[in-house]
Amino acid sequence: MSKKTILHLCADIGSDSRYYDLDEDYNVIKIGVDIGVENYFPNVDIHGIIANPVCTEFSTVAGFDKIGDFEKGMLMVNHCFRIICMSNPKWWVMENPNRGNLKKLIGKPKHTYQPWQYGSPWTKDTALWGSFNMPKPTHSNQKDVIQTPDLWVRKGRSIACLTYLHKSAIKHMPEYSWCADRILAEKSDTGIRSMCSDGFARQFKLCNL
Repeated sequence: MSKKTILHLCADIGSDSRYYDLDEDYNVIKIGVDIGVENYFPNVDIHGIIANPVCTEFSTVAGFDKIGDFEKGMLMVNHCFRIICMSNPKWWVMENPNRGNLKKLIGKPKHTYQPWQYGSPWTKDTALWGSFNMPKPTHSNQKDVIQTPDLWVRKGRSIACLTYLHKSAIKHMPEYSWCADRILAEKSDTGIRSMCSDGFARQFKLCNL
């Protein structure tokens, strides 16, 4: 039986595709900064695609919204769409912050979710576009999620927000122990802030085989 190939675009660490990577029935190809989606042309049969185009240009978070180069941001998004169209996968999903500006450019997302709905003790309002099966949340209330007391929580909030965490916080996030050294070695906090909820990644794989 041949392996199913999952293409993970704009990915270096690959938290979204982790559970496909751990399954011997799948082969995960990550296209990150070393290759660049603009340089990639699929030459194998692709079963599924996960795309995480860099969200900096679409961000509305204080500090990032001063960049706002939509044309630059859409260059990467359009290359992701090019690869998706060329591959004609069984399923595909594109992820970006729900509070960002990408939805103004490509339309309303198919689904949105919060990491705490899948057991991760933090928030990160996430939007998903594509053709895929959305996993049902495993938690319906933030209070039911096991909290991590060492994570920094903004004043007035009851739970940490991934968007505002420093990369050093990875030491207090057990679900990312497998990639903590890589996150800590990065020059910025972008890596930790872009991580997919481990619980969501697990449930997504179960719904999209």
